[in-house]
Amino acid sequence: MKEQFFQLFNKQSDSIVVVNSEGNIAYLNSKAENMFKVETSNMVGQPINSLVVNYHLPNKDELQIGLKSGLHYFWLNIDQQTITFEKDSYTILLLKEVDENNQQLKLEYEGKNHLINKLGNLQNGIFSVKKDNQGNLRYTMAVGKLLDEIGANSSKLYNNTPFDVFPNDIASLKQEHYERAFEGYRSTYELELNGKLVYVDVSPIMIGGEITEVIGTVLDISELRTTQYELQANQRQLQSIFELSQEYIIIFDNNRNVINANPKTKELLELLNVSIYDLIPETYLSSIRRYFDNALQGKVQNFDLNFVNKEQDESVINVTLFPNIINNQIMGVYLVGKDLTEQRKIQETNAYLAHHDELTKLSNRRRMEQKISNALQQARENSSQLAILLIDLDRFKSVNDTLGHVVGDRLLEQIALRINNSINRQKHSAARMGGDEFMILCPEVESQEEVIEIAKNFLENLTTPIYIEDLELLITASIGISMYPEDGHDFVELMKKADIALYKSKELGRNMYQLFDQSMSKRNYQSFILERDLRKAIMNDEFVAYFQPRVNALTGKVTSAEALIRWNHPQVGLVSPGDFIPLAEESGLIIPMGKWMKRRVCEQLVAWREAGIPLVPISVNISSQRFLQKDFAKDIRALLEEYQLEGKYLEIEITENSIMKNEETVTKTLEELKELGVKIYIDDFGTGYSSFNYLKTFQLDGVKIDRAFIQNISSESENASITTAMIKMAHHLKLEVVAEGVETKQELDYLVEQNCLQIQGYYFGRPCPIEEFEEKYLIHS
Repeated sequence: MKEQFFQLFNKQSDSIVVVNSEGNIAYLNSKAENMFKVETSNMVGQPINSLVVNYHLPNKDELQIGLKSGLHYFWLNIDQQTITFEKDSYTILLLKEVDENNQQLKLEYEGKNHLINKLGNLQNGIFSVKKDNQGNLRYTMAVGKLLDEIGANSSKLYNNTPFDVFPNDIASLKQEHYERAFEGYRSTYELELNGKLVYVDVSPIMIGGEITEVIGTVLDISELRTTQYELQANQRQLQSIFELSQEYIIIFDNNRNVINANPKTKELLELLNVSIYDLIPETYLSSIRRYFDNALQGKVQNFDLNFVNKEQDESVINVTLFPNIINNQIMGVYLVGKDLTEQRKIQETNAYLAHHDELTKLSNRRRMEQKISNALQQARENSSQLAILLIDLDRFKSVNDTLGHVVGDRLLEQIALRINNSINRQKHSAARMGGDEFMILCPEVESQEEVIEIAKNFLENLTTPIYIEDLELLITASIGISMYPEDGHDFVELMKKADIALYKSKELGRNMYQLFDQSMSKRNYQSFILERDLRKAIMNDEFVAYFQPRVNALTGKVTSAEALIRWNHPQVGLVSPGDFIPLAEESGLIIPMGKWMKRRVCEQLVAWREAGIPLVPISVNISSQRFLQKDFAKDIRALLEEYQLEGKYLEIEITENSIMKNEETVTKTLEELKELGVKIYIDDFGTGYSSFNYLKTFQLDGVKIDRAFIQNISSESENASITTAMIKMAHHLKLEVVAEGVETKQELDYLVEQNCLQIQGYYFGRPCPIEEFEEKYLIHS
């Protein structure tokens, strides 16, 4: 249609040139071809300046310079009209050549200088070059604002050669193109002058069949090239993002056909030239069409898409569709997909672990609390009963300590399976509450017998051995049962009552169940709670050290002290050692407690030394478990070296049974301690099973007679003869003798009479905090 329209101009008597919006020639009619001596096929797409050298929007009657055959200049009158065809803008130029008479009059009117001045107002630049008699190329004209800006105007160039004006590399470039123009060829080049990038178009001028000079036009293309470079850089950057992005990117046209896809997408989908609907499961098609149509209307869309990839793995892709807008027109749609599969898996795993035990896959404590709360609400509404069974494995710690935590974990997994096999999983719920403690929830029970049957089933299931890594394990459990509404109305109360019943099961011999009743004392519950909380005591720094003085009965001077541990429970307060020491020995916590006490004693000895307070030896009780370990003496040596203490200030108290279990280890340990200067005493002497032979064999420093033999002692009491015999025996073996638990003057006098002068007991001082001991027995003694 456009070409047919242009053909209409051939019927016009005027010379007509059609110029597009970019300033390039779109069409010449035959009259114009004859005027410029050119052919339309050679000129379409060329700039209009190749025909009208100084083309600009002319004022009325203003002349323009034409270029005929690319060689000869002539004057033109130009009328113009702008039209729009098929959304494109065109300028129609009507051209008339000025005849010689009018040209001469015009030249006479304006004058040569006037013409040059007008040319000098051109935004770009024009120059001409001729050959002198010696064949040198010399500038004959250079006008235009651009040439002024780059320092190449007539005042600088006129009558000079390129080598007179420009550096050799630039001059050589210009010389090359000028020579080519003198050979009859049009030549173009680009170069940078004075910070501007210019485009130079050089054409030959022919008169009488001979090229007499060349004329050149100069255009500033700095901004154009900068824009092009920026566009190219942006294009490269966008292409890198497109190709290297780890997200899925697809470009669609308006017909929903794939134009392009990045490598990540092709790797996943292996697609090319297919509709988006070929990629989507059928169940999603209607939604996808709606999203796509909205994007084509300029609305950004976001949604999640589940589909199966080529490996048949289900993936979750978060999809964003947004319009591809070019020149304010929507040309298609961009799709950006982010793979959320792993993120969703992590979210699902975290959600699962928030309510389940990772090891056993049972519900965890939090989930069980929620289930019990819901069950209690339903029980209140239905006036029904529910029960909880609290399960604790018997002596599970010994499995961990003996066989290792890996076996312990496998055992817990097997216990979880047996719990599930003991309940109706449609009605009941099981959970691991922590450690080796489990719970079963029985909502809406009819009677206690129903709950007892579950407990019996589980205990019966445990009678079958559990096999782990070629090991045959027989494990038992204790169960405490509490019921709503008889034993409590909320989770905390029911848990407390189940705890009490569980402790009762253990107290009665383990491997049984107990239903809570009010006869179960608070003391039993507290003992169970203490056993549970004892593990946290060291971590929470709940232990404190008390010192009790040992005194020379004749001088009254403090010669030593025994360090005694106390537990300051955050809820109960100070706990009697008689309540928690047995628990510590049974659980194995006595070893870290002993380690804490040794370090605390050394810290205090150093503090006294630095304060200039006279030091007295401090004795520490050591459990047989720790004493019989082969690295015990090495540990003591390291401790003394760390605090730079002499061994004589640290005394060790062990029980009689400690020295009877491994004679070789005991002998070596005692020898190493003696080398350090550490004294060793037998504590609670007379209550164990040691023989005189052991006391003679081992290098001991003394014995501490148990308070049971001291209380109510007199010359007529049964204890008197036993105590006297022990004192004499110890003296015979050259051992120091310390009497513990001395509370009365009568007891003291009897001991002195038997030459037992080292006394410890309430008569001289009770165990007290370190600060009180320091003030009373060291500073003001």
